[in-house]
Amino acid sequence: MSISAAAKAAKKSKAFVRRWVERYKATKNLNDHPDRGTWRTTTAKQDKVIIGLFRRTPALTLRAARAYLSNNKRGVRRSMLQKRNAWATENIGRNWSNVIFSDEASFWAWVPKNRAWSTPGEKLVQRTVKHPVKLHVWGCFSKRGFGCLELFTQNLDAAKLLKIYKKGLLKSAQKMFGAGNNNWILQEDNDPKHRSRLCTSWKRENGIVTLDWPSQSPDANPIENVWSLIKTKLAGNRVYTLKQINQKIRETWRAMPLEYAEKLVESMPRRCQAILDNGGDWTVY
Repeated sequence: MSISAAAKAAKKSKAFVRRWVERYKATKNLNDHPDRGTWRTTTAKQDKVIIGLFRRTPALTLRAARAYLSNNKRGVRRSMLQKRNAWATENIGRNWSNVIFSDEASFWAWVPKNRAWSTPGEKLVQRTVKHPVKLHVWGCFSKRGFGCLELFTQNLDAAKLLKIYKKGLLKSAQKMFGAGNNNWILQEDNDPKHRSRLCTSWKRENGIVTLDWPSQSPDANPIENVWSLIKTKLAGNRVYTLKQINQKIRETWRAMPLEYAEKLVESMPRRCQAILDNGGDWTVY
């Protein structure tokens, strides 16, 4: 049978048939090479851990799951759980009304999954966007409402974060607690930029006290719920451009009511209790 006839019978391209014929001539075997295909990034043991993690906590976010898995070595994990337990015990009775919660997040433009028609055997080349439009955000809120929102496209470093502190954080604190009132505490995670010498010195010089925060604990930070809400809004509106993302994020942020901020802050004792109930493990928040 000719290559053309075989391709027609199999409804494949002639190049496809020719490649397999040549492989058979060379190897006398039509089986795929065992090393072909995408390499696994996890072991079978790690797969069992991942499956068990999501079975125990179906609503766990990918960010929290990543934090869990990155600290899954027995010694590291035991130490981390103990620290989370200690933190929850210490802070469950805290007055959270004077805490400003802050964080950074990134948002991407919606990239449509295009469908296209092709004839049997035709190799179709799909054009994809390798680097979709992305916007970074810094925001904060307290029980007194939502503060400033800083949006930027460049990667965040200590120098940029210091500018955000001076512009966004101080303005937000004045709006929430009044000018000259330092009776508030800043919550932020343990990102190296937050702990940089530049930012640490500035906070100390300006009398800004930061809340001790457990490592790898996005589930304890209520601002993660805010980012999740914004991402849902963006997905529902299918924004494509940087201008559209910027506008939609700002609209969503401005529309958030005081009651929502109050509700999130009031959840902190329950978040602490959930950590204790889970033995320091991750929670569904």
